[in-house]
Amino acid sequence: MTAHHPTGTDAQVPFADNSASRTIGGMTVENGTDSIAFYGQTDLSRDRTGLERARALLAFMQQVVTTLEAQKNLPDALPPRKPAKVANPFA
Repeated sequence: MTAHHPTGTDAQVPFADNSASRTIGGMTVENGTDSIAFYGQTDLSRDRTGLERARALLAFMQQVVTTLEAQKNLPDALPPRKPAKVANPFA
């Protein structure tokens, strides 16, 4: 089951699992143990809502940077993922 955290209220720990996600405006941030995916769209408008979204994005990105900086022996790049073989459901 996916843990969903709405804008700015609950902490999402970067790289902690393969299921947690949160939405900031119309953008979804989806956690993974190897990478974090961002998809969708949001506006950072010049108002309190835009400020709240900007702070939420900044706080999460700072957590990502802190987590990566603390990792010993951080590789230059992850190796390419090998595609998993799936049985043909029509066979």
